[in-house]
Amino acid sequence: MSRLVESTLGPQWIRVRLQNPPHNGLTPDLCQQLAQVLQAASANPEIRAILLDASGKSFCVGADLRWAAQQGPSAFSTLVRAMHQVCEIMLTAPKPVLCSVAGAAAGGGMSIALCADVRLASQRASFRLAYPQVAVSMDGGSSFRLPQLIGMGRTQGLLYDDRTLSAAEARELGLVHEVLHPERLEERAWQRLEMLAKGPTLAFGESKRLLNPPEWVRERLDKEAEAIDRMARTQDAARAMQSFLAKRPLHYEGK
Repeated sequence: MSRLVESTLGPQWIRVRLQNPPHNGLTPDLCQQLAQVLQAASANPEIRAILLDASGKSFCVGADLRWAAQQGPSAFSTLVRAMHQVCEIMLTAPKPVLCSVAGAAAGGGMSIALCADVRLASQRASFRLAYPQVAVSMDGGSSFRLPQLIGMGRTQGLLYDDRTLSAAEARELGLVHEVLHPERLEERAWQRLEMLAKGPTLAFGESKRLLNPPEWVRERLDKEAEAIDRMARTQDAARAMQSFLAKRPLHYEGK
């Protein structure tokens, strides 16, 4: 199995990088590797902060649709459950998780980024829910993370309009904390990572438990996965995936 995730260990921190360029499409293998690295980092008392970023043109565009098309109706269900392991660890790790987004973050990629505690973005970054494109429901914690971060009304606007946000728009909404020139993003990420690693890690961890109680996080992720199970078997989802890959106009019938 090829390595789709790389990690660099430093004093009191770890950098975890997605390595499935150019767009870091999500597959079960990638998610399982990412979950293993994040779980080990979460359990290691010597690691006090985690940085997640990505190589390639995009941060992560969500599901690798070419992989999914080869797997059949069960592909999304399999992938979502693997991805939810990643999201649960990020949301409940007893230490801060920093995410640095240098390119496009869409679908599950956007959801993973939102699971971080601190989010930085390049001016070239963009954000899109994209779930309506393939006729599936929200996953990766987005159904509760978005209302937490920007409120229900704005969440509904992003879902039903399904438009792409620039980094500046994402910052204005509150989806990211800082937007930086592309040449400054990595430097700033290291600065924030070191600051977090030197902070009151135990207090950060307890605060995270209050903000996102682990049992509540798991329950909500399970409900999202159940909804994906239902949506993945619809005609709309099958046709939407075929149309997307063939670059044909999308037509939904509500079936």
